[in-house]
Amino acid sequence: ISICHSAWENCGCVTARPASLRLTRGAKAYSRCTEHWGPISIMAGLEELKFKPFSSSADPAFWNALSSLKLEKFKLSAEPVAVSGSYTVGVKPTAPPRCVVGGDSFELDVLAPTAVPMHGTLRNTNTSEEFSKMDIAATVDDALAQLWGAITSGDALKDSSLLNRFVLNTFANLKKFNFYYWFAFPAIKSQNFSAAPPALLATFFSGDGEVVAFSSALAAWRATNLRQAAFVVRRADGGGAPRIGTLAEWPEVYSGDSAQFALGFVDPCAMASNPGWPLRNILATVSYHYGVDALSLTVLAVRGAPELSLALRVEVPAMDVSARAPGASPPGLVKGLEENKEGRLKPRRCDLSESMNPVLLATSAVKLNLQLMQWRLMPDIDLAKVKSCKCLLLGAGTLGCNVGRLLLGWGVEKITFVDNGTVSYSNPARQSLFTFEDSKEGRSKAEAAAARLREVFPGVDATGVSATIPMPGHPVSGKTEKAALKTAEKIDALIAEHDAVFLLMDSREARWLPTVLSAVHNKMCFTAAIGFDTYVAMRHGVATSEGRNVGCYFCNDVVAPTNSTKDRSLDQQCTVSRPGCSMLVSAAVTELLVSILHHPQGIAAPRPSESAGGDSGLVSDAPGSILGAVPHQIRGMLAEFGQMTIDGQAFDRCTGCSPKILEACRKSLPELVLGACNIPDYLETLSGLADLHAGVDDLDLDWADDDGDFGDD
Repeated sequence: ISICHSAWENCGCVTARPASLRLTRGAKAYSRCTEHWGPISIMAGLEELKFKPFSSSADPAFWNALSSLKLEKFKLSAEPVAVSGSYTVGVKPTAPPRCVVGGDSFELDVLAPTAVPMHGTLRNTNTSEEFSKMDIAATVDDALAQLWGAITSGDALKDSSLLNRFVLNTFANLKKFNFYYWFAFPAIKSQNFSAAPPALLATFFSGDGEVVAFSSALAAWRATNLRQAAFVVRRADGGGAPRIGTLAEWPEVYSGDSAQFALGFVDPCAMASNPGWPLRNILATVSYHYGVDALSLTVLAVRGAPELSLALRVEVPAMDVSARAPGASPPGLVKGLEENKEGRLKPRRCDLSESMNPVLLATSAVKLNLQLMQWRLMPDIDLAKVKSCKCLLLGAGTLGCNVGRLLLGWGVEKITFVDNGTVSYSNPARQSLFTFEDSKEGRSKAEAAAARLREVFPGVDATGVSATIPMPGHPVSGKTEKAALKTAEKIDALIAEHDAVFLLMDSREARWLPTVLSAVHNKMCFTAAIGFDTYVAMRHGVATSEGRNVGCYFCNDVVAPTNSTKDRSLDQQCTVSRPGCSMLVSAAVTELLVSILHHPQGIAAPRPSESAGGDSGLVSDAPGSILGAVPHQIRGMLAEFGQMTIDGQAFDRCTGCSPKILEACRKSLPELVLGACNIPDYLETLSGLADLHAGVDDLDLDWADDDGDFGDD
């Protein structure tokens, strides 16, 4: 059959061309010149172009958002709702193109910088019967009408994302968190397209340098044209950066030399044999606006890597003139219904009865945030070890609130607060887990802090215990004695139940009993303390085969803790500190815990100066955990904006961790507590400090005179 000369050359009719053209048998495509219709067979080496359909990918956050909107906004309405989806460049040859909908799909202006938008219509039914009886074909026809309107009006030339349409019909069973849904990806069916076997993208360009120039130019163009799914490109003379434009700029970009010109699109498919579904509507748009005659085009399918991207020589038949008439229907329609997992044209079902719970979704999100650290930066970090570490926070004030919040950020699931105070009006400004309502109601600090952590992240097991810890120098008797001993037993039990103990109280003596009990149970114990513009974060030592690895908070003292608030004015009793101190020391003591958890020796990590081979007390480049050094003490000075790390040895006469103190505690906790509270010098006598003092007093020291005379020559 010889009616048109050649579809590949955008020919006119046969009267202006050679009288005959020998065509291969088996016509598969049709083209129309300006005057005649006639079948044009596929030339040797050409095949019918097939497009890989989209496959839907609905994130659990999408169903969560739909559930909330159903309850709060949609209610019983079944009216269509505009939603957005997106796709990105294909990166895996075995994966189909993905239309992704997520938690932000109902916010139509949200778009990731690397994604191409898709425009959808959602219809959510109220019952399963309504869903099963829904006319899916009718809902797709509405989307096809919108698609055809975008093409005929020329809007799709300016914003080619309008060619990416989808329909989503759903039924949300909110009692069982089951979701039934059916996606469709409608397309305009023009004449069949044919193409030569795909080649690599580089075949369109003259070398690797020109490919790199094209990639850079396209990235820059897309940065300011985020909504474009398609583009046109003309190679630059000399192999420089090409010119890229929208479909509307076709006439300006096209130079008349088809060998230098190409149609490009962001391809969500990575298969070597087929382009993705978006190309179908792009070619229909090109045919409508620029295909008065048949077109022979180079099409660039841009994917996740140059070696995956394709260059296709595509033959685009001319579109029927009747389709260009005002109000005309499209030449053909493809409803694009998605198959279910069994390959049948039926809806899909998503069962989120376990993972749909918002608490579980939040847990998954927190886990993912931490896993990104592991995936991208530190593959050896043990997040499970941090997560399972049960933390006891003694003190729910400024330090306790900050440390609790930071532990939550690390994914710690078990946090217990202990404090005897109530929230006052001055607290919320500095203590990050309290609100004005807490102070107005006079809520318990421990319970309010735990409740706030649960509000921030419902997946945390946070509890609050109101208790006054017995303190040396604070006498107890009668009823208070009974309460003090009961509290001591409670603190003993809590320390035994937890893995890490944080001493975050206001006074020195409040840290004494938890220090002793942590040493008895050989638990990780940390102290954070602040002055006006100074702070210290430190870890306490634990028993090892060579003795205690580092000293505790009291090992540097030669006097026992006593009542530090006695005969003090209000300003002396309150901790007056620059607000930033608490933030800095809280961060330091929390990160110290995580570093110890990752040290090869764990809680038995030696003194840094010792492990570095020295005994200066200053920390050098000692080996630490995968997160870095594991110092004994971190001391900071805000006045100098400086920080130093030092370490110290355990003191054999310490009132907090010496062998005699620990032996007395194991023998009788009540006796130790009552003696420390009620008997002056009890701890100094028990630990041996009193003997040390007496020895110093017995020393016969001959001090030199002021004139510097040190005796005879």
